[in-house]
Amino acid sequence: MKITDWEATDPAFINDISENDLRAHWAQLHLADGEPMPEGDLLNAWLMFHQGQYQQAAQAALNLGNSGLPVLLRAVVAYTDYVCEDEDQCTDLLQQAYTHAEQALSDAHSTNAAFTTALCMGRYAQQLSIVKALKEGLGNKVKNLLAQTLGDNPDHAEAHIAMAMYHAEIIDKVGAMIGGLTYGASADTARDHLEKGLALAPTAINLIEAGNAYLLLDGEKKGMKKATSLYQQASESEALDCLQSMDVDFAADQVA
Repeated sequence: MKITDWEATDPAFINDISENDLRAHWAQLHLADGEPMPEGDLLNAWLMFHQGQYQQAAQAALNLGNSGLPVLLRAVVAYTDYVCEDEDQCTDLLQQAYTHAEQALSDAHSTNAAFTTALCMGRYAQQLSIVKALKEGLGNKVKNLLAQTLGDNPDHAEAHIAMAMYHAEIIDKVGAMIGGLTYGASADTARDHLEKGLALAPTAINLIEAGNAYLLLDGEKKGMKKATSLYQQASESEALDCLQSMDVDFAADQVA
């Protein structure tokens, strides 16, 4: 996987968090995924990620092999979500990232490597189109990776929210009957995961994604009130790093 010529993050969101700051805030920053605090070069890669230096974080993580997968994949997702403006490049990067991760996961299992692989696949599916991604067989891959993550860590808040989005997006695109029969998608299951995820970690991104899921489940007319309330909560969240600052800014735009 090649990581070159990424656009720089908007300086307004760059966070000058120090290593000591990162150590002090690690548990709060990783409340939603339970990532253990690393040491050495891996901690340095995470530091660059939390600062908003996504290309540098991804390059450092790539050199660390399987232990660097979660920060590598999160850097790709953050970059394609908020920094990169070239849709074709975003789609290509996400595909490269999850393909690279799938190969690595075939040799060794890691809870958050599995989760971030599913996250990359999900973002790729959204970029490509959910229907096309389902035809490529990504739906069951995402579901299996998220189930694996929750099997390892039932309190993985982000995985609960991501699983809810899996169910909601399939129902939205192919309908409840086909979605249920073919992919095991269920609106009730989605709502259950949303409630669990938000109870565990009402972070800005979880609130945003939950709002998006309710819009898919309830439709724009009925779901907008709930989604707007969640976006408002997200916009009022305290941001501890660059990505959270961009999440909060995005949420604020939704309710402006």
